[in-house]
Amino acid sequence: MAIEAINEIKKAEDKADEIIKESNVEAKKIIEKAKLQAQSNYDDALEKVKVKAHKIVHEAICAGNKEAEIILEEGEKEVQEILNVSEEKKNNALKLIVERIVKIHGNS
Repeated sequence: MAIEAINEIKKAEDKADEIIKESNVEAKKIIEKAKLQAQSNYDDALEKVKVKAHKIVHEAICAGNKEAEIILEEGEKEVQEILNVSEEKKNNALKLIVERIVKIHGNS
């Protein structure tokens, strides 16, 4: 009877050891799966951030180009206004410059 009890205890211990081994294997599988899922979530989040950053940069470039276009148009208008100055205004400006030069240097 004592031998039977010892054998039963031995069987129970063996079964417990087997359950522990299986539990460790299952725990490792769960941990590995969790790591893979975490990496996948990280990769997805990183990709979303990259897409959002690209969009923000693109929008900023477009906004900058629009502002630059307006400034360039204004500059072009000013250039055209300068180029389209009438002959009379050019002559008046030339006379004014000559008068000032003559006034400064006298009749040399």
